Amino acid sequence: MKVDRLSFLLDDWPMKKIYLLILAFVTTTAFAEQAALEVIVMTPKEIQKVIGDFPKAGSPAEAEDFKILLQYQQTRTAEDCKFAEADSHTSLDVLFGGKGGILSKGEVTKLKLFLVNAYANAGVNSLIAKKLYKRPRPYLANSEIKPCIGLEKSYAYPSGHTLMARLTARVLSKVYPERAEKFMARSAEYSLNRVIGGVHHPSDVHASFILADYLAQQMVESDDFISELSSL
Repeated sequence: MKVDRLSFLLDDWPMKKIYLLILAFVTTTAFAEQAALEVIVMTPKEIQKVIGDFPKAGSPAEAEDFKILLQYQQTRTAEDCKFAEADSHTSLDVLFGGKGGILSKGEVTKLKLFLVNAYANAGVNSLIAKKLYKRPRPYLANSEIKPCIGLEKSYAYPSGHTLMARLTARVLSKVYPERAEKFMARSAEYSLNRVIGGVHHPSDVHASFILADYLAQQMVESDDFISELSSL
């Protein structure tokens, strides 16, 4: 779906912000003329079919979420929290680059344009899903949960950071299949930091894994993706 067909999202302000951010990114960069934004905009029903509902309040599944969160809260160190805070950022360099990263500095630069669609798909569908489910963050649902990283204003289910990381990892695994295991391991580590930091339930992260894999499958099978991949 071309970016100009996303206008229906403008009826909702959070959706409007992500639309404008994506549009600004594409139109103000040096490679604007080359960018062809293709966004898979899932309907709420489609999203619900793929990831289902989050654990109901008072359910055994929710209790398990809280149990895991509290276990991490009791055992995490100051260094763990510092790492989780650093992983609150969603740049490609934070995800897979940087010192000792999976991608070199040159590869990060080269892949920014190629990964625009992955970032857009994760951002738009994450916001649609969050608006659909409106699940409170764990620290709002349970006063025992004490986050050690910056709080979030959006809803919890699914995890947008996780969706971004895993979808990007899936796409990069097609570019560099010999590094696929490293990309997936890093995205899992990045996602776990959302739980360690206390800002996401484990089930939020799990739902994002499922949704990211679904979106990745749609993306990598498209003719545009195959064409762009071959031109790298």
